[in-house]
Amino acid sequence: MIIKTFSLSELKNNDFKFCLCYGENEGQKDEIISNFFLKGFKGEIIKYDEKQILENKESFYEVCLNESLFESKKIIIVLRVTSKLFEIIKDLIEKKVENKKIIFNAGILDKKSKIRNLFEKDKSLVCIPFYQDNNLSLFKIANDFFKKNNISISSENINLIVEQCSGDRRNLKNEMDKILNYSFKKNKVSQEEILKLINLYEDENYFELIDSCLSKNHTKVCKIINNKSFSKNDSIILIRSFLSRIKRLIELKKLYAEKGDIKETINTFKPPIFWKDKEIVQRQMEVWSSQKVFKLLDKVTMLEISFKKNYDLSNNLIFDLLLNTSIRSNS
Repeated sequence: MIIKTFSLSELKNNDFKFCLCYGENEGQKDEIISNFFLKGFKGEIIKYDEKQILENKESFYEVCLNESLFESKKIIIVLRVTSKLFEIIKDLIEKKVENKKIIFNAGILDKKSKIRNLFEKDKSLVCIPFYQDNNLSLFKIANDFFKKNNISISSENINLIVEQCSGDRRNLKNEMDKILNYSFKKNKVSQEEILKLINLYEDENYFELIDSCLSKNHTKVCKIINNKSFSKNDSIILIRSFLSRIKRLIELKKLYAEKGDIKETINTFKPPIFWKDKEIVQRQMEVWSSQKVFKLLDKVTMLEISFKKNYDLSNNLIFDLLLNTSIRSNS
């Protein structure tokens, strides 16, 4: 049974025992699991990683199936779930599990995934998909956060923070907490202070690289890649930044279809685009058709999935895509 994140109230009277949370929005998963499932829970909370279960199946089965007069209710959370756990999950569902809720936390699962199909089709099971935030949803979260905490901050500066988060709600929370702690005795934060707090000066090459790629500036893409030393962790930030920029471009193209004027589209877009970025954004809109940008989104999404299988080659994979995309004709 599929339940959307905005319809979780439907679960209040549902005595489910198994729940699958899957998707790329780890920040929202953390919020939902903490606020909806764990908040106010008086029993025992146990966490497993898939690797732990595969290494000791008997111990996991014992925790899930054994009952004791002295035990309280339990919530069992299994992290980093993949297809390797399918048979174990299926076996547990067929057995008698009492006084426990088992939450399986998985990453991206495609439509052919056995685990996803199992949870979606069985009405006694709960399946919650989590989709990546876009800049507009993150902007709203940040805006509400600063209003709630009486911190005066401009839309431009909120957008600056959001851009730094690469579409990740957990990154946004970290940055907002930094600013909240910093402004403990003041209610206004300047742009210069924000830049220092979120270390944007150190990380600006990520967005510069992605923007140069989407603008078909192959020379600049080569220069940035050659002049900066990227670690494997950087490849994750780059792919998230790439997805964030592509999704913004898609929303811009949709708005342009309504407005019919590129400059008006850029000037009225929400969250606002910095004045210094408007020229490069206009270039991106000119060189990318809607059809091509959707194809690029699929390609980058698949690349992110492949990182999990070829993490050692992640830098090579992302750099190949950036270099090829920056020179490829889009006509």
